Amino acid sequence: MMKSKMNRMIKMKNLNSLTALLMILLMGACSMPVKEKKEKVLRAKHNYIVLLDLSDRLITREDQPERDKQIVKQIYTMFEAKVKKELYVKSRDEIKVVIAPQRGSNLDVDTFEDELYVNMESISNIHRKAKEEERRDSFYANVDELYKQAVFSKNREDYHGADIWKYFYEDLKVDYVKDSLSENYLFILTDGYPIVGKNQNKLNEITSKYPGLQVVLMEAAPRDKDMEWDRVMDIWKEWFDKIGVEKYTLIKRGAITKELEQLNDLIK
Repeated sequence: MMKSKMNRMIKMKNLNSLTALLMILLMGACSMPVKEKKEKVLRAKHNYIVLLDLSDRLITREDQPERDKQIVKQIYTMFEAKVKKELYVKSRDEIKVVIAPQRGSNLDVDTFEDELYVNMESISNIHRKAKEEERRDSFYANVDELYKQAVFSKNREDYHGADIWKYFYEDLKVDYVKDSLSENYLFILTDGYPIVGKNQNKLNEITSKYPGLQVVLMEAAPRDKDMEWDRVMDIWKEWFDKIGVEKYTLIKRGAITKELEQLNDLIK
């Protein structure tokens, strides 16, 4: 009897100790700070718009199509570098090639613009890195095909001018991303004349504004006579200032390697 009573007392003591220990653990758990869920931080979005002038400038200089293609592909390379920097899955970047309005053009503009548009947000995470090479090859092939079809004649009279002003007035509002975390870049490949018609000395204002838009005009090649470069560039500068484009760079046509270097420096 004595031994049995002693065993019950020991069991009761152990039970009380265990209960006390559980109470201490529960109290400790209650006093521990609750981990807050980290909010998903959106990364900056880089929106690259490449605007092409496919007028008779393509035949004025024999190497112009090849130069254009080099520039477009280099911009795509820079786009890819941004995507990689965001480890693919965090990237919200996009790139699109658009064609300046041109009267009488037989190009299937809508199809080419669809094929030359890559938006990382619309691509599933599993395919972002895995299909990188496939996307690049497709993009480059479509650029080549676009220029193959754009050079349809050796006669300058068969081409009409590209209306860059009209693109700003009507279409840029669709391609520009208004997201406050976005950086919008507009690369314009043109000989430098922004408007079609006799009055090339003045550009009208546009109704929409594009805050933060960075414009890079490349391959500008106005005629050298009568200080044509200065006159045409002054038109651009005055117009950009008037419509609120604060960041713009005008790059004169020169050695293609130097132009690409300037392009890299600007984007970095």
